[in-house]
Amino acid sequence: MVPWYHWLWVAPFALLLRLWLGTLRIRSNRPLVDDADGGRIIVLWHDRLFVSGLVGRRFFRRPINALISTSKDGGWLVAFFRLMGLKAVRGSSSKRGAAALMTLTRVVRAGEHAGITPDGPKGPARVCKTGVVALAKLTGRPIILMGLDYSRCCRLRNWDRFALPLPFSRVDVTFEDFSCPSREEDETAAALRIQERLNAVSGR
Repeated sequence: MVPWYHWLWVAPFALLLRLWLGTLRIRSNRPLVDDADGGRIIVLWHDRLFVSGLVGRRFFRRPINALISTSKDGGWLVAFFRLMGLKAVRGSSSKRGAAALMTLTRVVRAGEHAGITPDGPKGPARVCKTGVVALAKLTGRPIILMGLDYSRCCRLRNWDRFALPLPFSRVDVTFEDFSCPSREEDETAAALRIQERLNAVSGR
């Protein structure tokens, strides 16, 4: 449940953001992601979340469920993501992690996508945690890596130096399929493989 007061400032902020995102020039290695056969586990780095709603609406047909932290900041993020056209699941690797994992498992098995930033919500930046691997093993669904590279951006002074693409800049989107890890594969090793590939397709 999102407290009513979050909507008072999130709604105008979302409108401003839509205007900002509307100036960006999006290029992708695929015209559309083929998700006709079911949900995917969409993985991107936390510092690239700014354009995730725009990219999700443009390139995926099925709904995307974003994993949002259970921290106090998560409340306004839930409201924000809803206004941007994404669903929200509360949870993190440190709190309510098991419950969030089971919710995302049900979501993916029902045919919707799960969007995960494997280094969030507190880092270390661009270090993939094993939760995404556990989700892939539970659902048997493929992972799709979403690399985002900005031609021009500024960065916040937070733990991951969150990137904000400047208005009218170019955003290069790279989708790369990543096969579901086998049940026998070590989760840490699989997470490292995801980390290496996601770094390869993501901008700095």
